[in-house]
Amino acid sequence: MANLRRSTLTSSIVFALSNGLYSIVPASAQEETLSNEQLEIISISRKRPESLQEVPIAITALSEKVIENAGINRPGDAIGLIPNITMVDASNVGDTQVTIRGIVSTRDAESTFAYVVDGVLMTNPNGFNEELFDVAQIEVLKGPQGALYGRNAVAGAILVTTKIPSDEFEGQIKVGLANNDTSKISGVMSGALTETLRGRFSASSNSTDGFYKNVFTGADDAVDYLEEDNVRGRLLWDTSDILTLDLRASYSDVKGGAINYNANFALPSFEAVFNQPAYFADVNDHDFIFAFNVPGVNEQTTFETSLKADLDLDGFDVTGVLAYNDLEETLLSDGTSASFYGYELTDQCQTDRATLNNAPTAIGGADRTDLFGEFFAPFGVFAPGVEFTGVYGPFTPTSCDGYQFQERSQSDISGELRFTSDSQDDALRWIAGLYFAEIKRDVVVAYGADTGQGFLNQAYIPPSGPNPTDLLFDDTFDTSVLSAFGQLEYDFDEQWELSVALRYDHESRDVSNNVPNVSASGLNVNTVVNGEVGPVNPAFTANSDGIPDRNRTFSHWQPKVTLSYTASKTWNWYASYGVGFRSGGFNSIGTQATLDFWFNANGDGSPGDSVDAQLLVSDEYDKEVTTNIELGFKSSFFDNTVKLNGAIFDTTVDDNQFFEFFSGPFGLIRAVTTIDELKIQGFEMDISAQLTEDVSVFAGVGLLDSEIKENKNRPLSVGNTAPQSPDETYTFGINWDYSVAEDLFMTTRLDWQYVGKTYFHTLQDEQAPTIWDFFGTLGGGVPPGPHSVDFSNSTRDAYNTLNLRIMLDSENWTVALWSKNLTDENYLQEVIPTPEFGGSFLHPSAQRSYGVDFAYRF
Repeated sequence: MANLRRSTLTSSIVFALSNGLYSIVPASAQEETLSNEQLEIISISRKRPESLQEVPIAITALSEKVIENAGINRPGDAIGLIPNITMVDASNVGDTQVTIRGIVSTRDAESTFAYVVDGVLMTNPNGFNEELFDVAQIEVLKGPQGALYGRNAVAGAILVTTKIPSDEFEGQIKVGLANNDTSKISGVMSGALTETLRGRFSASSNSTDGFYKNVFTGADDAVDYLEEDNVRGRLLWDTSDILTLDLRASYSDVKGGAINYNANFALPSFEAVFNQPAYFADVNDHDFIFAFNVPGVNEQTTFETSLKADLDLDGFDVTGVLAYNDLEETLLSDGTSASFYGYELTDQCQTDRATLNNAPTAIGGADRTDLFGEFFAPFGVFAPGVEFTGVYGPFTPTSCDGYQFQERSQSDISGELRFTSDSQDDALRWIAGLYFAEIKRDVVVAYGADTGQGFLNQAYIPPSGPNPTDLLFDDTFDTSVLSAFGQLEYDFDEQWELSVALRYDHESRDVSNNVPNVSASGLNVNTVVNGEVGPVNPAFTANSDGIPDRNRTFSHWQPKVTLSYTASKTWNWYASYGVGFRSGGFNSIGTQATLDFWFNANGDGSPGDSVDAQLLVSDEYDKEVTTNIELGFKSSFFDNTVKLNGAIFDTTVDDNQFFEFFSGPFGLIRAVTTIDELKIQGFEMDISAQLTEDVSVFAGVGLLDSEIKENKNRPLSVGNTAPQSPDETYTFGINWDYSVAEDLFMTTRLDWQYVGKTYFHTLQDEQAPTIWDFFGTLGGGVPPGPHSVDFSNSTRDAYNTLNLRIMLDSENWTVALWSKNLTDENYLQEVIPTPEFGGSFLHPSAQRSYGVDFAYRF
């Protein structure tokens, strides 16, 4: 196997070098050494350059050519080309949920995959959804990769390699225009600054009004709009023959829409009592109306910098990395609690309802069906005088739903010291290293009254303020990480290789509470209990002297053993066993107390006695451990013009961390729960074929069979499918390169993706209690219960998307016409089921987009 690896790798490393993955080879040397094997992609998945087809890991690699031809601008574009991987991009910029082989990343918890840029592990989850420009290669690794990539790589790893500074001066300017008043411009300059120092500078600016309009304000740039500016710089300094320093820095400023959801009820009892199908409607048939009076605004500024040193010593290489990241993020949007009448009696709610209601004019209403839909279908808003009766819905044009403010800021410093044997030809190859990280994260979720006087973007607003606070979670999380890792690769002979990797992670987590011990404003009637206004955080009820700090330590061994077999020049087989670990953590203090009061039976006369949801949501959650067994193959035929790769896998996840959204009279709560045991089995295969000199095709299939084996928090969910894990994903594409004239080429690329039906919650076809059981005991407009939720109509249907890009390429310029979602497929981006609320929050996907890009190179 060593001889076979040597012959293949020699030519493929030359290709990697010539494309700027590791260093620069002069043009003359490229012409002399490149052969037919230049199509081979070099992988850095095991922290050393290897032929992609020989690495015993399920990997999809996207080259610079694919990135350009497919029009990959953001991570979601790349994920759409890969089977068994999907992504939700909905709530706000950077708040993405990536599902790899049935394991979904979790809001408000650590990521489920390692995200590595130019060899630097990114600790900030928001960093993943930044714009991808000036990128040379993307690798997506499936299955636990914790042994080499550390904590949180329970589902895989995504490696991005940007273009390195060049020897000769070069540059590019790229501009683009598209529908929805979309524009983008980017520029790159690169070259030698001295004989030993090279630099690369890039910048981009993008903006779009988005696809959707606020029908209340009439603004077409206030829903899914985006304004993004990025600046990046990189210096490579060859200080000597053996030492190279790589300094990277970037800054981004983002402003965009946030919390663009509609509500959908899943209450069969309401459908029967009111004879209204809208109370139990199919989520896929929802007609979206965005009519909020508090436009969602998400603002982020991010600074990232890293210094990487590569030292080439006799027999081994030393790599040192030091990185610093800082994110400042705030979010302001409309509220969710209007249907629970908390702000029913405020002056502003009364004023709004006088003209903003959908009651028929025959009963004194304003008949604003453009804002709420038809009367009680499902929302019914009365004019003042009829109190505590309507169904207002969330995110409405009235102030009756209040507002929400969120802050998620993080600063961290991390470092890695790695030793790597430098000979690919030795039978024994090794890697050893140490890693550390210090992370500080501030998380704020505030809910309060909208008095019509504007908003202060801060955690706590006193009762005298314009938007006083009624519910507040405000915590500072400090995390310290220490890890040691190593890997041995040994060739028994030319056919068999054994790879053994092991990592130990130790993580210490502390959290302190920043909520002042004060009462709510009193404007929300649901905060008044027995005639007294409660605290802004219910945890103060049991901790009158102050909420105590918390701390826990999590640690785990992450082994990976891989046996690979080169059966012939065309077939490589591998079998692997791997373990991944994701640290446990803390929900905001007060989460459990709030949910217990409203949803769990306590025998104290609280609303939870009527609901009795039997939730087991606490203020902390356990670590997640993933164990994976895999058998795969990689093959190539017909002089490497056809490549066929596949794998079957069996994964067990213990204490799978799952995000849940709770909405009720208190406002909203974001919490991480755990699924005690999750079983996932699957198969995937991809093929690429160069049919002719000009035409290539590529296809992929991903199949999943998942089952919840144990879930103490939601016992009814046992036997259900893993959330956000479609059982089928397919991809297909075709690329046609055509010479139009001398030095003028045309490339046409068509990409198709199919995603099967998707459940978004552990509860799927079961019925569970809701807060409406409590309101049914109070009389008024809600009849006596039970009013159980039923999510059988809350599954996202399967969907197809089609992307097309036609590009003319000359020596110095490129023009591209493109369209994404060419057939204008209407499908849901996300469904957030909220069982105790009795329905779901829905977010639509992007509609058809089209535009033109022009690039000039110099």
